[in-house]
Amino acid sequence: MIKAVIFDMDGVLFDTERLMKEGWMKAGREMGFTITEEHLRQMRGSSRDRSAALFEKWYHGTVDYNRGRQIRSQYTKEYIDKYSIPEKKGLKELLAFLKEEGLPAAVATSTDRNTASHYWELAGITSFITASVCGNEVAACKPEPDIFLKAARALQIPPENCLIVEDSINGLKAARAAGGISCMVPDLTPYTEELLPFCDYVCEDLSQIIPLIKDINHR
Repeated sequence: MIKAVIFDMDGVLFDTERLMKEGWMKAGREMGFTITEEHLRQMRGSSRDRSAALFEKWYHGTVDYNRGRQIRSQYTKEYIDKYSIPEKKGLKELLAFLKEEGLPAAVATSTDRNTASHYWELAGITSFITASVCGNEVAACKPEPDIFLKAARALQIPPENCLIVEDSINGLKAARAAGGISCMVPDLTPYTEELLPFCDYVCEDLSQIIPLIKDINHR
């Protein structure tokens, strides 16, 4: 039985993973390093500290992660300031359905709270969010389960009754470790057999989660 939904934010609610990828490519061009899709896949959904450690491993101290991140963040900010926050397909439809059904929604994101709440306001969805856990508000980042466990506690609903919606391998591993019902909505990372152990369900877009919840809750 699904009693609540916990969403990742970047790549799930908003089409921001694409912007961050373009920002990292810009940083690579300006700073003279190559960043691959595999590098980005490993960083998605993770914290600043974990990503910095990955940069150290990949580039052996030759690339300043913080400078690169600053270029990426500035690129993303300039795009959103100009065009507003790009929403993922089915976002408003799904949130309206959850509200009608009395199912609370939470956000569990590695993005810092100031940025995340600004995005919610731009999209006009703040009133739909019952609880949220952001940035470094937990001790361990995804793929550890801490962020989803904290979100479930804030909702006062057991993790096994929470549908956790993710787009990254780190997020899906965290959802599985938390004991939630995991649902992947693929974004830049495609669904592959590698992700099968961490996915209970896969939906093409957010609107498809509506019939999924109806099916699960009426079995």
